[in-house]
Amino acid sequence: MKTLTAEEMYHYEEKIMNDKGVPSNVLMECAARAIAAQMKQTITKKDQIVIVAGGGNNGGDGIAVGRILHNEGFQVEILVVGNPDHYSEQNRLQQKIAKGYGASIKTDLDGIDFTKATVIVDALFGIGLNRPVEGKPLKAIEKMNAAKQARVYAIDAPSGISSVEGKALGTCIIADETITFGFYKHGMEKDELQDYFGHITVDDIGFFYEE
Repeated sequence: MKTLTAEEMYHYEEKIMNDKGVPSNVLMECAARAIAAQMKQTITKKDQIVIVAGGGNNGGDGIAVGRILHNEGFQVEILVVGNPDHYSEQNRLQQKIAKGYGASIKTDLDGIDFTKATVIVDALFGIGLNRPVEGKPLKAIEKMNAAKQARVYAIDAPSGISSVEGKALGTCIIADETITFGFYKHGMEKDELQDYFGHITVDDIGFFYEE
């Protein structure tokens, strides 16, 4: 399967938005629904689901997934990790929509009991990471990895993996499944990183095309 770096994927998404006229929030909604559909093949209404979202668009994907599952009757808590001053526009929009539907959104890492989670969604960084994780995001990764009882889904790439460099940058999420879009991302082709990605699912979300 064709493999793209983070920069190539961002360029590809820009072409979809500019050439095809697909707004970024439509791409995000379609991605979130594809993730939720994939998750529903294995999760149940008995699961305790924790979505760990960063402040960027990968976090926006995760928040949208949490809202979709919440609306379908799943037990979901959404944790947003990051500086509110730096939230992306799409992230802010997804938080507003999720709150409008009554989904639980928290910002206190210590307010989430990861020991009770049976499903965790890693939506901290996605593919654009270019430096080792530190601070609260690092603590979040450590808490997710310590929750051995939970099945972990990573959106686009496990946090801590750089799709810019195609390598692990310090502490990384160890996912059971990584759900990505359109193409493999740089790093997914490397045997030494397979334990981080787990099973890789690729969804085209209906907008991808060959240049």
